Amino acid sequence: MKRKNSDKNPFHIPKGYFNSFEDKLKDRIFKEESPIPKNDGFSVPDSYFEQLQTQLMAMVEEDKSSPKVIPLYPFKKFLVIAASIAALLVLAVGINWNNDDTLSFTDLANSEIEAYFNDTEIDLSSDEIAEVLPIDGYEINDFVKPEMTEENLLDYLNENVENFEELNLEDNE
Repeated sequence: MKRKNSDKNPFHIPKGYFNSFEDKLKDRIFKEESPIPKNDGFSVPDSYFEQLQTQLMAMVEEDKSSPKVIPLYPFKKFLVIAASIAALLVLAVGINWNNDDTLSFTDLANSEIEAYFNDTEIDLSSDEIAEVLPIDGYEINDFVKPEMTEENLLDYLNENVENFEELNLEDNE
């Protein structure tokens, strides 16, 4: 098989290079100081290998006397999970237990009721409205002779007038 581009390779090995390579390498190793340090800082203590077997046997016998058993399915983990789920359920039930969101007619503000009647067109006459209203809670004096006391007047003005100076009241005493 022919090598492609064999003429274009700029690298060449000098003749007889490998014949004298081994001799040059040996001379260089023995003459020059080696980059590998003679004392690298690691040493084996005296009589280490003689005592190694007895030390290993002592450790093995110690481990045999009190083996540590690690259960695959620890019950404490399941106990903690069950307790956390129970706590979440109790919390969820406790929050919804006292949550009474039913609205009644008394929860509406008078201004909201007035705004509803002003904004919606109800085709009811005053007679039809009177038929719907309960008459149990009213007396005839509520319609014929309304009580106008000073306290009622002040309450009305507090609720409906924003600036008392606009009234321009004068005392005629």
